[in-house]
Amino acid sequence: MSERNQIRHVLAGIRPEPLGSYLAGLGLIRLIGEQADPAATSRWDSGALAIEAAVEDIADWLVSSYVPTPVLSPWNNGSGFGAKDVEPKKTLLELRQHPSPRLEPFQAAIGAASKVADLQEANHWEKSRAVQEFRNRCPEEVLPWVDAAVVLADDQTYYPPLLGTGGNDGRLDFSTNFHQRLLDVLGPTEKAHSRSLTLARDLLGGEQTEQLANAAVGQFDPAAAGGPGSSRFGAAASLVNPWAFVLLIEGALLFAASATRRYQHGAGRAAVPFTVYSSPDASASGAGGEETRGEIWVPVWASPYTLAEVRQLFGEARASWNRRPARRSVEFYAATRTLGVSRGVDEFVRYGLQRRNGLAFAAVPLDRVDVRAKPAVRLLALVQDWAARAASADQSAAVTHAARQFDMAQMAYARNGEPGELRDVLAALTTLEKAVGRSGRARDKIAVRRPPKADGFLAEFVQEVATPELRIAVGLASCTVMSATGPGRTMRQIVIPVDPPDAAERSRSAGRWRESPVVTGFGARPLRQVLADVLSWRLRTASDEPGQDKFRGAPTFRFGIPVPVADLHAWVLDQLDEGAIDTWLRACLALDWHGIGHEWRPLGRPLVLVPTLGLLHPLAQGLVPAGDDGDSARLALQPDWANRLTAGQVRRVHEEAAQRLRQAGWDAVPALQRTANGTSIAAALVPRVAGRWSALDVLDRLATSLRSKPDESAATSRSESANGHDGNEFSESSEFPDLITESPQLKEELS
Repeated sequence: MSERNQIRHVLAGIRPEPLGSYLAGLGLIRLIGEQADPAATSRWDSGALAIEAAVEDIADWLVSSYVPTPVLSPWNNGSGFGAKDVEPKKTLLELRQHPSPRLEPFQAAIGAASKVADLQEANHWEKSRAVQEFRNRCPEEVLPWVDAAVVLADDQTYYPPLLGTGGNDGRLDFSTNFHQRLLDVLGPTEKAHSRSLTLARDLLGGEQTEQLANAAVGQFDPAAAGGPGSSRFGAAASLVNPWAFVLLIEGALLFAASATRRYQHGAGRAAVPFTVYSSPDASASGAGGEETRGEIWVPVWASPYTLAEVRQLFGEARASWNRRPARRSVEFYAATRTLGVSRGVDEFVRYGLQRRNGLAFAAVPLDRVDVRAKPAVRLLALVQDWAARAASADQSAAVTHAARQFDMAQMAYARNGEPGELRDVLAALTTLEKAVGRSGRARDKIAVRRPPKADGFLAEFVQEVATPELRIAVGLASCTVMSATGPGRTMRQIVIPVDPPDAAERSRSAGRWRESPVVTGFGARPLRQVLADVLSWRLRTASDEPGQDKFRGAPTFRFGIPVPVADLHAWVLDQLDEGAIDTWLRACLALDWHGIGHEWRPLGRPLVLVPTLGLLHPLAQGLVPAGDDGDSARLALQPDWANRLTAGQVRRVHEEAAQRLRQAGWDAVPALQRTANGTSIAAALVPRVAGRWSALDVLDRLATSLRSKPDESAATSRSESANGHDGNEFSESSEFPDLITESPQLKEELS
C-alpha cells in the first residue's frame, strides 16, 4: 500500500475512557488491520484515537464492508442454545437467515455451536467440558472469542474479568447482545443502511444525531448502563450506540489469554493481558469489603503502531515487577515506575471491575498512570513479600487492619514514588510486624522478618527529607548493644517482640518471636516514656556489654549513628514534630542498621540549650577525667538516673552530675537555673551524640564563666583523641563547629 494513499483519521468519539470506548477503538484497529489495510497504523493523540489507513471513510467501510467475527457462547444459559432461550434463539435464527454474505462465517459457526450445545444437554457436561469441546470443534474464526472469554489451564476453568464469567455478566450474555446489535447495524434495507451509517459517524465523531438503542451495555460503560439511582427520577434506561457495542466486543478479542504458558503466570486473571488482582488504595472504589473481579490496565501509546505491533503488545502483555509478572495493582504501579512494562506504552488507564447496582459489575476508572522512571520504587520489592505472607496467615482484626494499612501505604508509594510515602510503607510494616507478634496464631505460621539493609533507604530519605525528626529516628533505630553472654540486641529487638538469632542460626534465621518486647508500650504509650524506659533498661544491663570495665557508671548505647546535638536539645524543648519522629522511628525500625555509618551535614542553625541535657551528654558518651593519661575509667551515667529523671528529680540528678564532673577535674559545669521535663531528657540521652567534643562545647557554653584552663583543655582534647576508637563506637572530632560560632572568645579558648 503506497504511503500517499494513507489517510489520517482523528476519531474524537473514541477515547481511553470509558472502557467501552477504549475497547471499541481496539476493535477498529483490529478490523481495519485485518480486513482493510494491514499497513494501517494507530495511536492515541490528545486522548482521541488517530488511525492512518488506506480507507477513505471509516464509517462507510464499517457499514458496507465489515465482516463480523463469530462470537458464540453455547456453554452459557441465555446464549441462544439453551432450551429456555426463547428470544436469543430468535436472534440466532435471524442471523442464520440474514442475506448478507458477510455473515457466512458467522452462520457456519452457529451450526458447530448448536452441535456442542446438544451434546452438553444430552451428556450433562459441566461448563468447562462444554467450553473445551466447542474449542476443539469450532471454526478457527471463533477461537479469539473463546480464548478471551475463558482460560483453560491445568484442568481448571478460569474466567477473565473483562468478559465476566465466560462471556456473561449475571443474566446478561455478551454474545447474545452482540448478535442483537449486529442486526441493528447490518439491516438489509436502504433505511437501515442509512441509520447504521449515521450511528457509525456519531460514534466516531463523538456526536449523537441518531437515537440510541435501548439496550444493555453491561459493565463497559457505567454512565450509560442505567439501573437504580442512575437518574434523579429513579432508574434510567440503558442506552447504547449499537456500533459501540459491536466494536467493543471485537476489541475485547485482543485480550485473548495468550500469555498463560509463555510467562507461566499461574492461571486465572493474571494469565490475561494487563489484568491483575485488585489492591486496596484508600479510594472509594477500593474500599474494604467491596466485591471486585480484579483490574484491567489498558495501555495507551503515542507512537504509530501497526496491528502486528499492537498484537505483539497485547500478546506479550509485559508488566514485570521483581523479576516476575505483575499480579496485583500495586505491582503494576511499581512496574510503571521501574520501566518494567512493554516498550512503547506511554500511559495506562486503570479500571476496577467492581460490583455495583445489585449483582451487576461496572468498569470503574480509577486512575491514569503515566509510565515514568522512579528507580527508588525498587526498594518496595525488599519488604512486600513478608507482608503478603503475614496478611494471608492470620485473619484476626488487628493483623487484617495492619495489613490493609500496609497495602494502602505501598500503593501510594508505588503510584508516586515519594520518599515520605516510602517512610509510610516502612512504618506500616513495623506496625504489621507488631500485630503479628501479638497474635499467637500468626506467630506460629509466620517466621520473623529479616529486615533489608538500611543504606539504600537512607540514601533515598536523605536526598529529599533530611529533617531533625529523621536524624533522631535514625539515631534511635540504629542503637545496638553487645553482650558478653549471647547475641547483641538492636533497638528493633528491644521494642518489638523479637529475639535475635543465636550464632548457629544466624545464616538461616532472622530471630525468634517472644511473648512481649524487652521494653513494652511502643506504639501504645507516648514515645518519650517508652524511650525513657529504654534508657533505664540500658543502664541496668550495661554491665553485660564487653568493654564495660572502661566505664565508671553506665554509658548510653555505644553503637549507632550519632545525632546532631542541636536536634536533641530542640526535641526536649518541644520544637520538633513528635508525630513525625514516631513515624520515622517506626520506619527506621523496619531496617537493618548493622554496619551502616552516616555523617549528617552541618546544621548551620543556632543551638538552644537545655542545661541538664548538655550536662549529661558527655557522661552518656563516656568522658575521660580531665588531665588523665587515658588509663582511668571513663565517667558515665549513674544506673538510677534514668528512673529518677522520669520521676521528676531533674534538679537532683543535675547536681549529682555536676558534682561528679567537678570531682573528675572538669570545672566548666553550669548551675541549674530552670528544670526541663525529665522524661524528655531521658529519651534524648538514648541515641549517641554526633561528636563527643560537641557535647563538651555545650558544657562550656552553659557555664556562667569559663573556669577551665585553655592549656589543660587542649591537652585533654589531645589525650582524648589519641585514645579514641574508630567506627561508630566513639567519634572524637567535632562534626558541628557551628555550635561555638556564637562565642568567638570560647572558640579561641577551645582551639
